[in-house]
Amino acid sequence: MNRTQIAAVALTVALTMSGCGQLTIGSSEEQPAPNEELTVGESTEEQTPQDTSRIPTEMEGQGIFVRQWQSWDRAALPSQYMMEMDDTALMLIEQVQNVSVSTEPMRQFDGISHARTVDLLQIALENTPAIEMEIQVIRSENGKPSADSKKYPDHVLTALLRNEQEEGRDLREFYYQEDVVAVYSHLFGDGRTLNFQDLCPSYYYYAREGVFAHKGERTRTAIWPMLVRYEDTENTITADLLLTEGSDSSKPLVYRRADGGMVELTADNYRRELAGEPVYRYTFRKQGEQLTLDGVRQIGVLNEEGTEIEDVQLHTEETLKLTAPEKIMVSADSTQTQIDLQKEYEETTASNYLLELLNKAQQVDSSLVSQVLTGASSETLTLTLGYAGGKEVVINLLSQGYLPGIEQGYLSFSVGLEQYILPQEDYALLTACLQNCKLAA
Repeated sequence: MNRTQIAAVALTVALTMSGCGQLTIGSSEEQPAPNEELTVGESTEEQTPQDTSRIPTEMEGQGIFVRQWQSWDRAALPSQYMMEMDDTALMLIEQVQNVSVSTEPMRQFDGISHARTVDLLQIALENTPAIEMEIQVIRSENGKPSADSKKYPDHVLTALLRNEQEEGRDLREFYYQEDVVAVYSHLFGDGRTLNFQDLCPSYYYYAREGVFAHKGERTRTAIWPMLVRYEDTENTITADLLLTEGSDSSKPLVYRRADGGMVELTADNYRRELAGEPVYRYTFRKQGEQLTLDGVRQIGVLNEEGTEIEDVQLHTEETLKLTAPEKIMVSADSTQTQIDLQKEYEETTASNYLLELLNKAQQVDSSLVSQVLTGASSETLTLTLGYAGGKEVVINLLSQGYLPGIEQGYLSFSVGLEQYILPQEDYALLTACLQNCKLAA
């Protein structure tokens, strides 16, 4: 995004909103009226006029969306043990750095619409440049902090800063909400509803002034993604990696193991230390020359040689034994369709074919139910099998889902409290069978 585009985004947001509430990124819909209440603290009304002009930030200058990897001194970069670096790999390292606030991967999701907005807002805040107020922070004899800005002594934000310091809130930096919106849009694309009142650790939000503030000093962890491989396709690009910490080629990388222990990685020990550790896939959508985050999920663990990704061990059992029902009802969204089980499908009745397909399913531990990751384009289908005497078996199908640590996508479904999986390609066979045997409602 160039300077003109950044200015356009900031101007659009500034004209369409001046308070808190919700904003749909990329939407031209009319925004709600400003909320005059503050999320945190009270910014008191001053009797004397105050300066409310916009103070410059890095957003108005060169911008923060410049590709830094192009000018990196490659000899000074931290180590990459598992693959050779090229321009694409370096670009992906920077992209992952931009969407990481620590070496702990963010909550997993597939498709940006499934991500928690509070997590995305936290990342946007961490990447938003501060307002250049040139704040001086001192501590009085009783140890309480006091702050002021000699360059903007009469500005409304300076008054807010003084008030909050008096209330015991140690604020150091402010960030315009329209700058946060521009960063959010750049990292995650348009069309998301952003709620400024989402609670973010270490940040306050002041609706009247239209700013966020950081509690105390803001520090950034030196994230260094350790790439295992990447795949560049027409519409997306994925990076499979582990997150480490480090910025100096002369020092070992620091890695936090899944069990919580910290280790230093070297060329001699990385295979031993990383064997069995989780590998995460970051998926980015291509929007012209811009990449926006679209998914983060664990796809497996690193093998002992440090060269391949393996599925985690998954205990399964083939225990599903459904018998032929008298009738079946298929529900999708708000529609229901009755299926004629006497119709032929591939030289057998629909009932027999359907049961043959479902009975190939493997049961997995029911504790995994809450960990199944819904695919971005997943569809939900409910099959209600009816038997004599009014007995029913309800099967809730999820057309695309991912188990933690398993790269392959699955069709998953539940029967009562039990959870089952089938290879994802079986969903096409299932829907073809149902479509072939469907009667007009």
